[in-house]
Amino acid sequence: MNTTQRRYEIYEKLKKDKTVQVNELAKVYAVSLMTIRRDLDMLENQGLATKSYGGATLNESISTEPAFEIKEGISQSDKKEIAIFASTLIHDKDSIYLDCGTTCLELFKRIHHKKITIFTNFWKILQYVDRNTKAKIIMAPGTYNPITQAALSESTIQFFQNYYIDKAFISVLGIDLDYGVSIPSMSDALVKKAILASSNKKICMADHTKFNKKYMSKIANIDDFDMIITDNKLDDTIKHENIIKAHP
Repeated sequence: MNTTQRRYEIYEKLKKDKTVQVNELAKVYAVSLMTIRRDLDMLENQGLATKSYGGATLNESISTEPAFEIKEGISQSDKKEIAIFASTLIHDKDSIYLDCGTTCLELFKRIHHKKITIFTNFWKILQYVDRNTKAKIIMAPGTYNPITQAALSESTIQFFQNYYIDKAFISVLGIDLDYGVSIPSMSDALVKKAILASSNKKICMADHTKFNKKYMSKIANIDDFDMIITDNKLDDTIKHENIIKAHP
């Protein structure tokens, strides 16, 4: 197991149990106490946890969205599967929106050579622009959020209200058939809502780990999306006409 995977699992355990112990985690992951302490240092630096004697507790007073560094690498093969499928929906001259998220980053890697217009507030994308990039990239303004590595503020919302976009590709953390699609961050949810209102086709991308989860900030109902693309590991009991597996 790599560092990213371990830290993500520790964060998930924190969300479930509200507290973790260094000694216990070191045994579970067969690593040193110092390694676990560094993991907890990272979670504390992201504002997700508070270190205590011998362990750490969850910071429940904030929207507990894991940092991009934690999410990156989790279910990577599933996200690539989703991105490959989503890339077939994008054609030259399309205008699209790419959300902040690891699956959207995988999608960008597969479409930046196309003659399209990409709207985004996800600054991480710029690290993958190269001499083969043919897409016109329009960056939204706003206050930078270090957790999502994206611009998320009122000016971001106002920016997207002035455009019409052919296809919006949205990333989320929770999908529940009854509750809908959600994330922890209210500021991020408001930006996503503005983008959906400005877009013709609304496409959600979410791997199987995002299902049967609900977060504080609801973005939309399942029916509000034209398509929800997921991977083949999604439980067959979770069914909706808008949910499509990348490789059924």
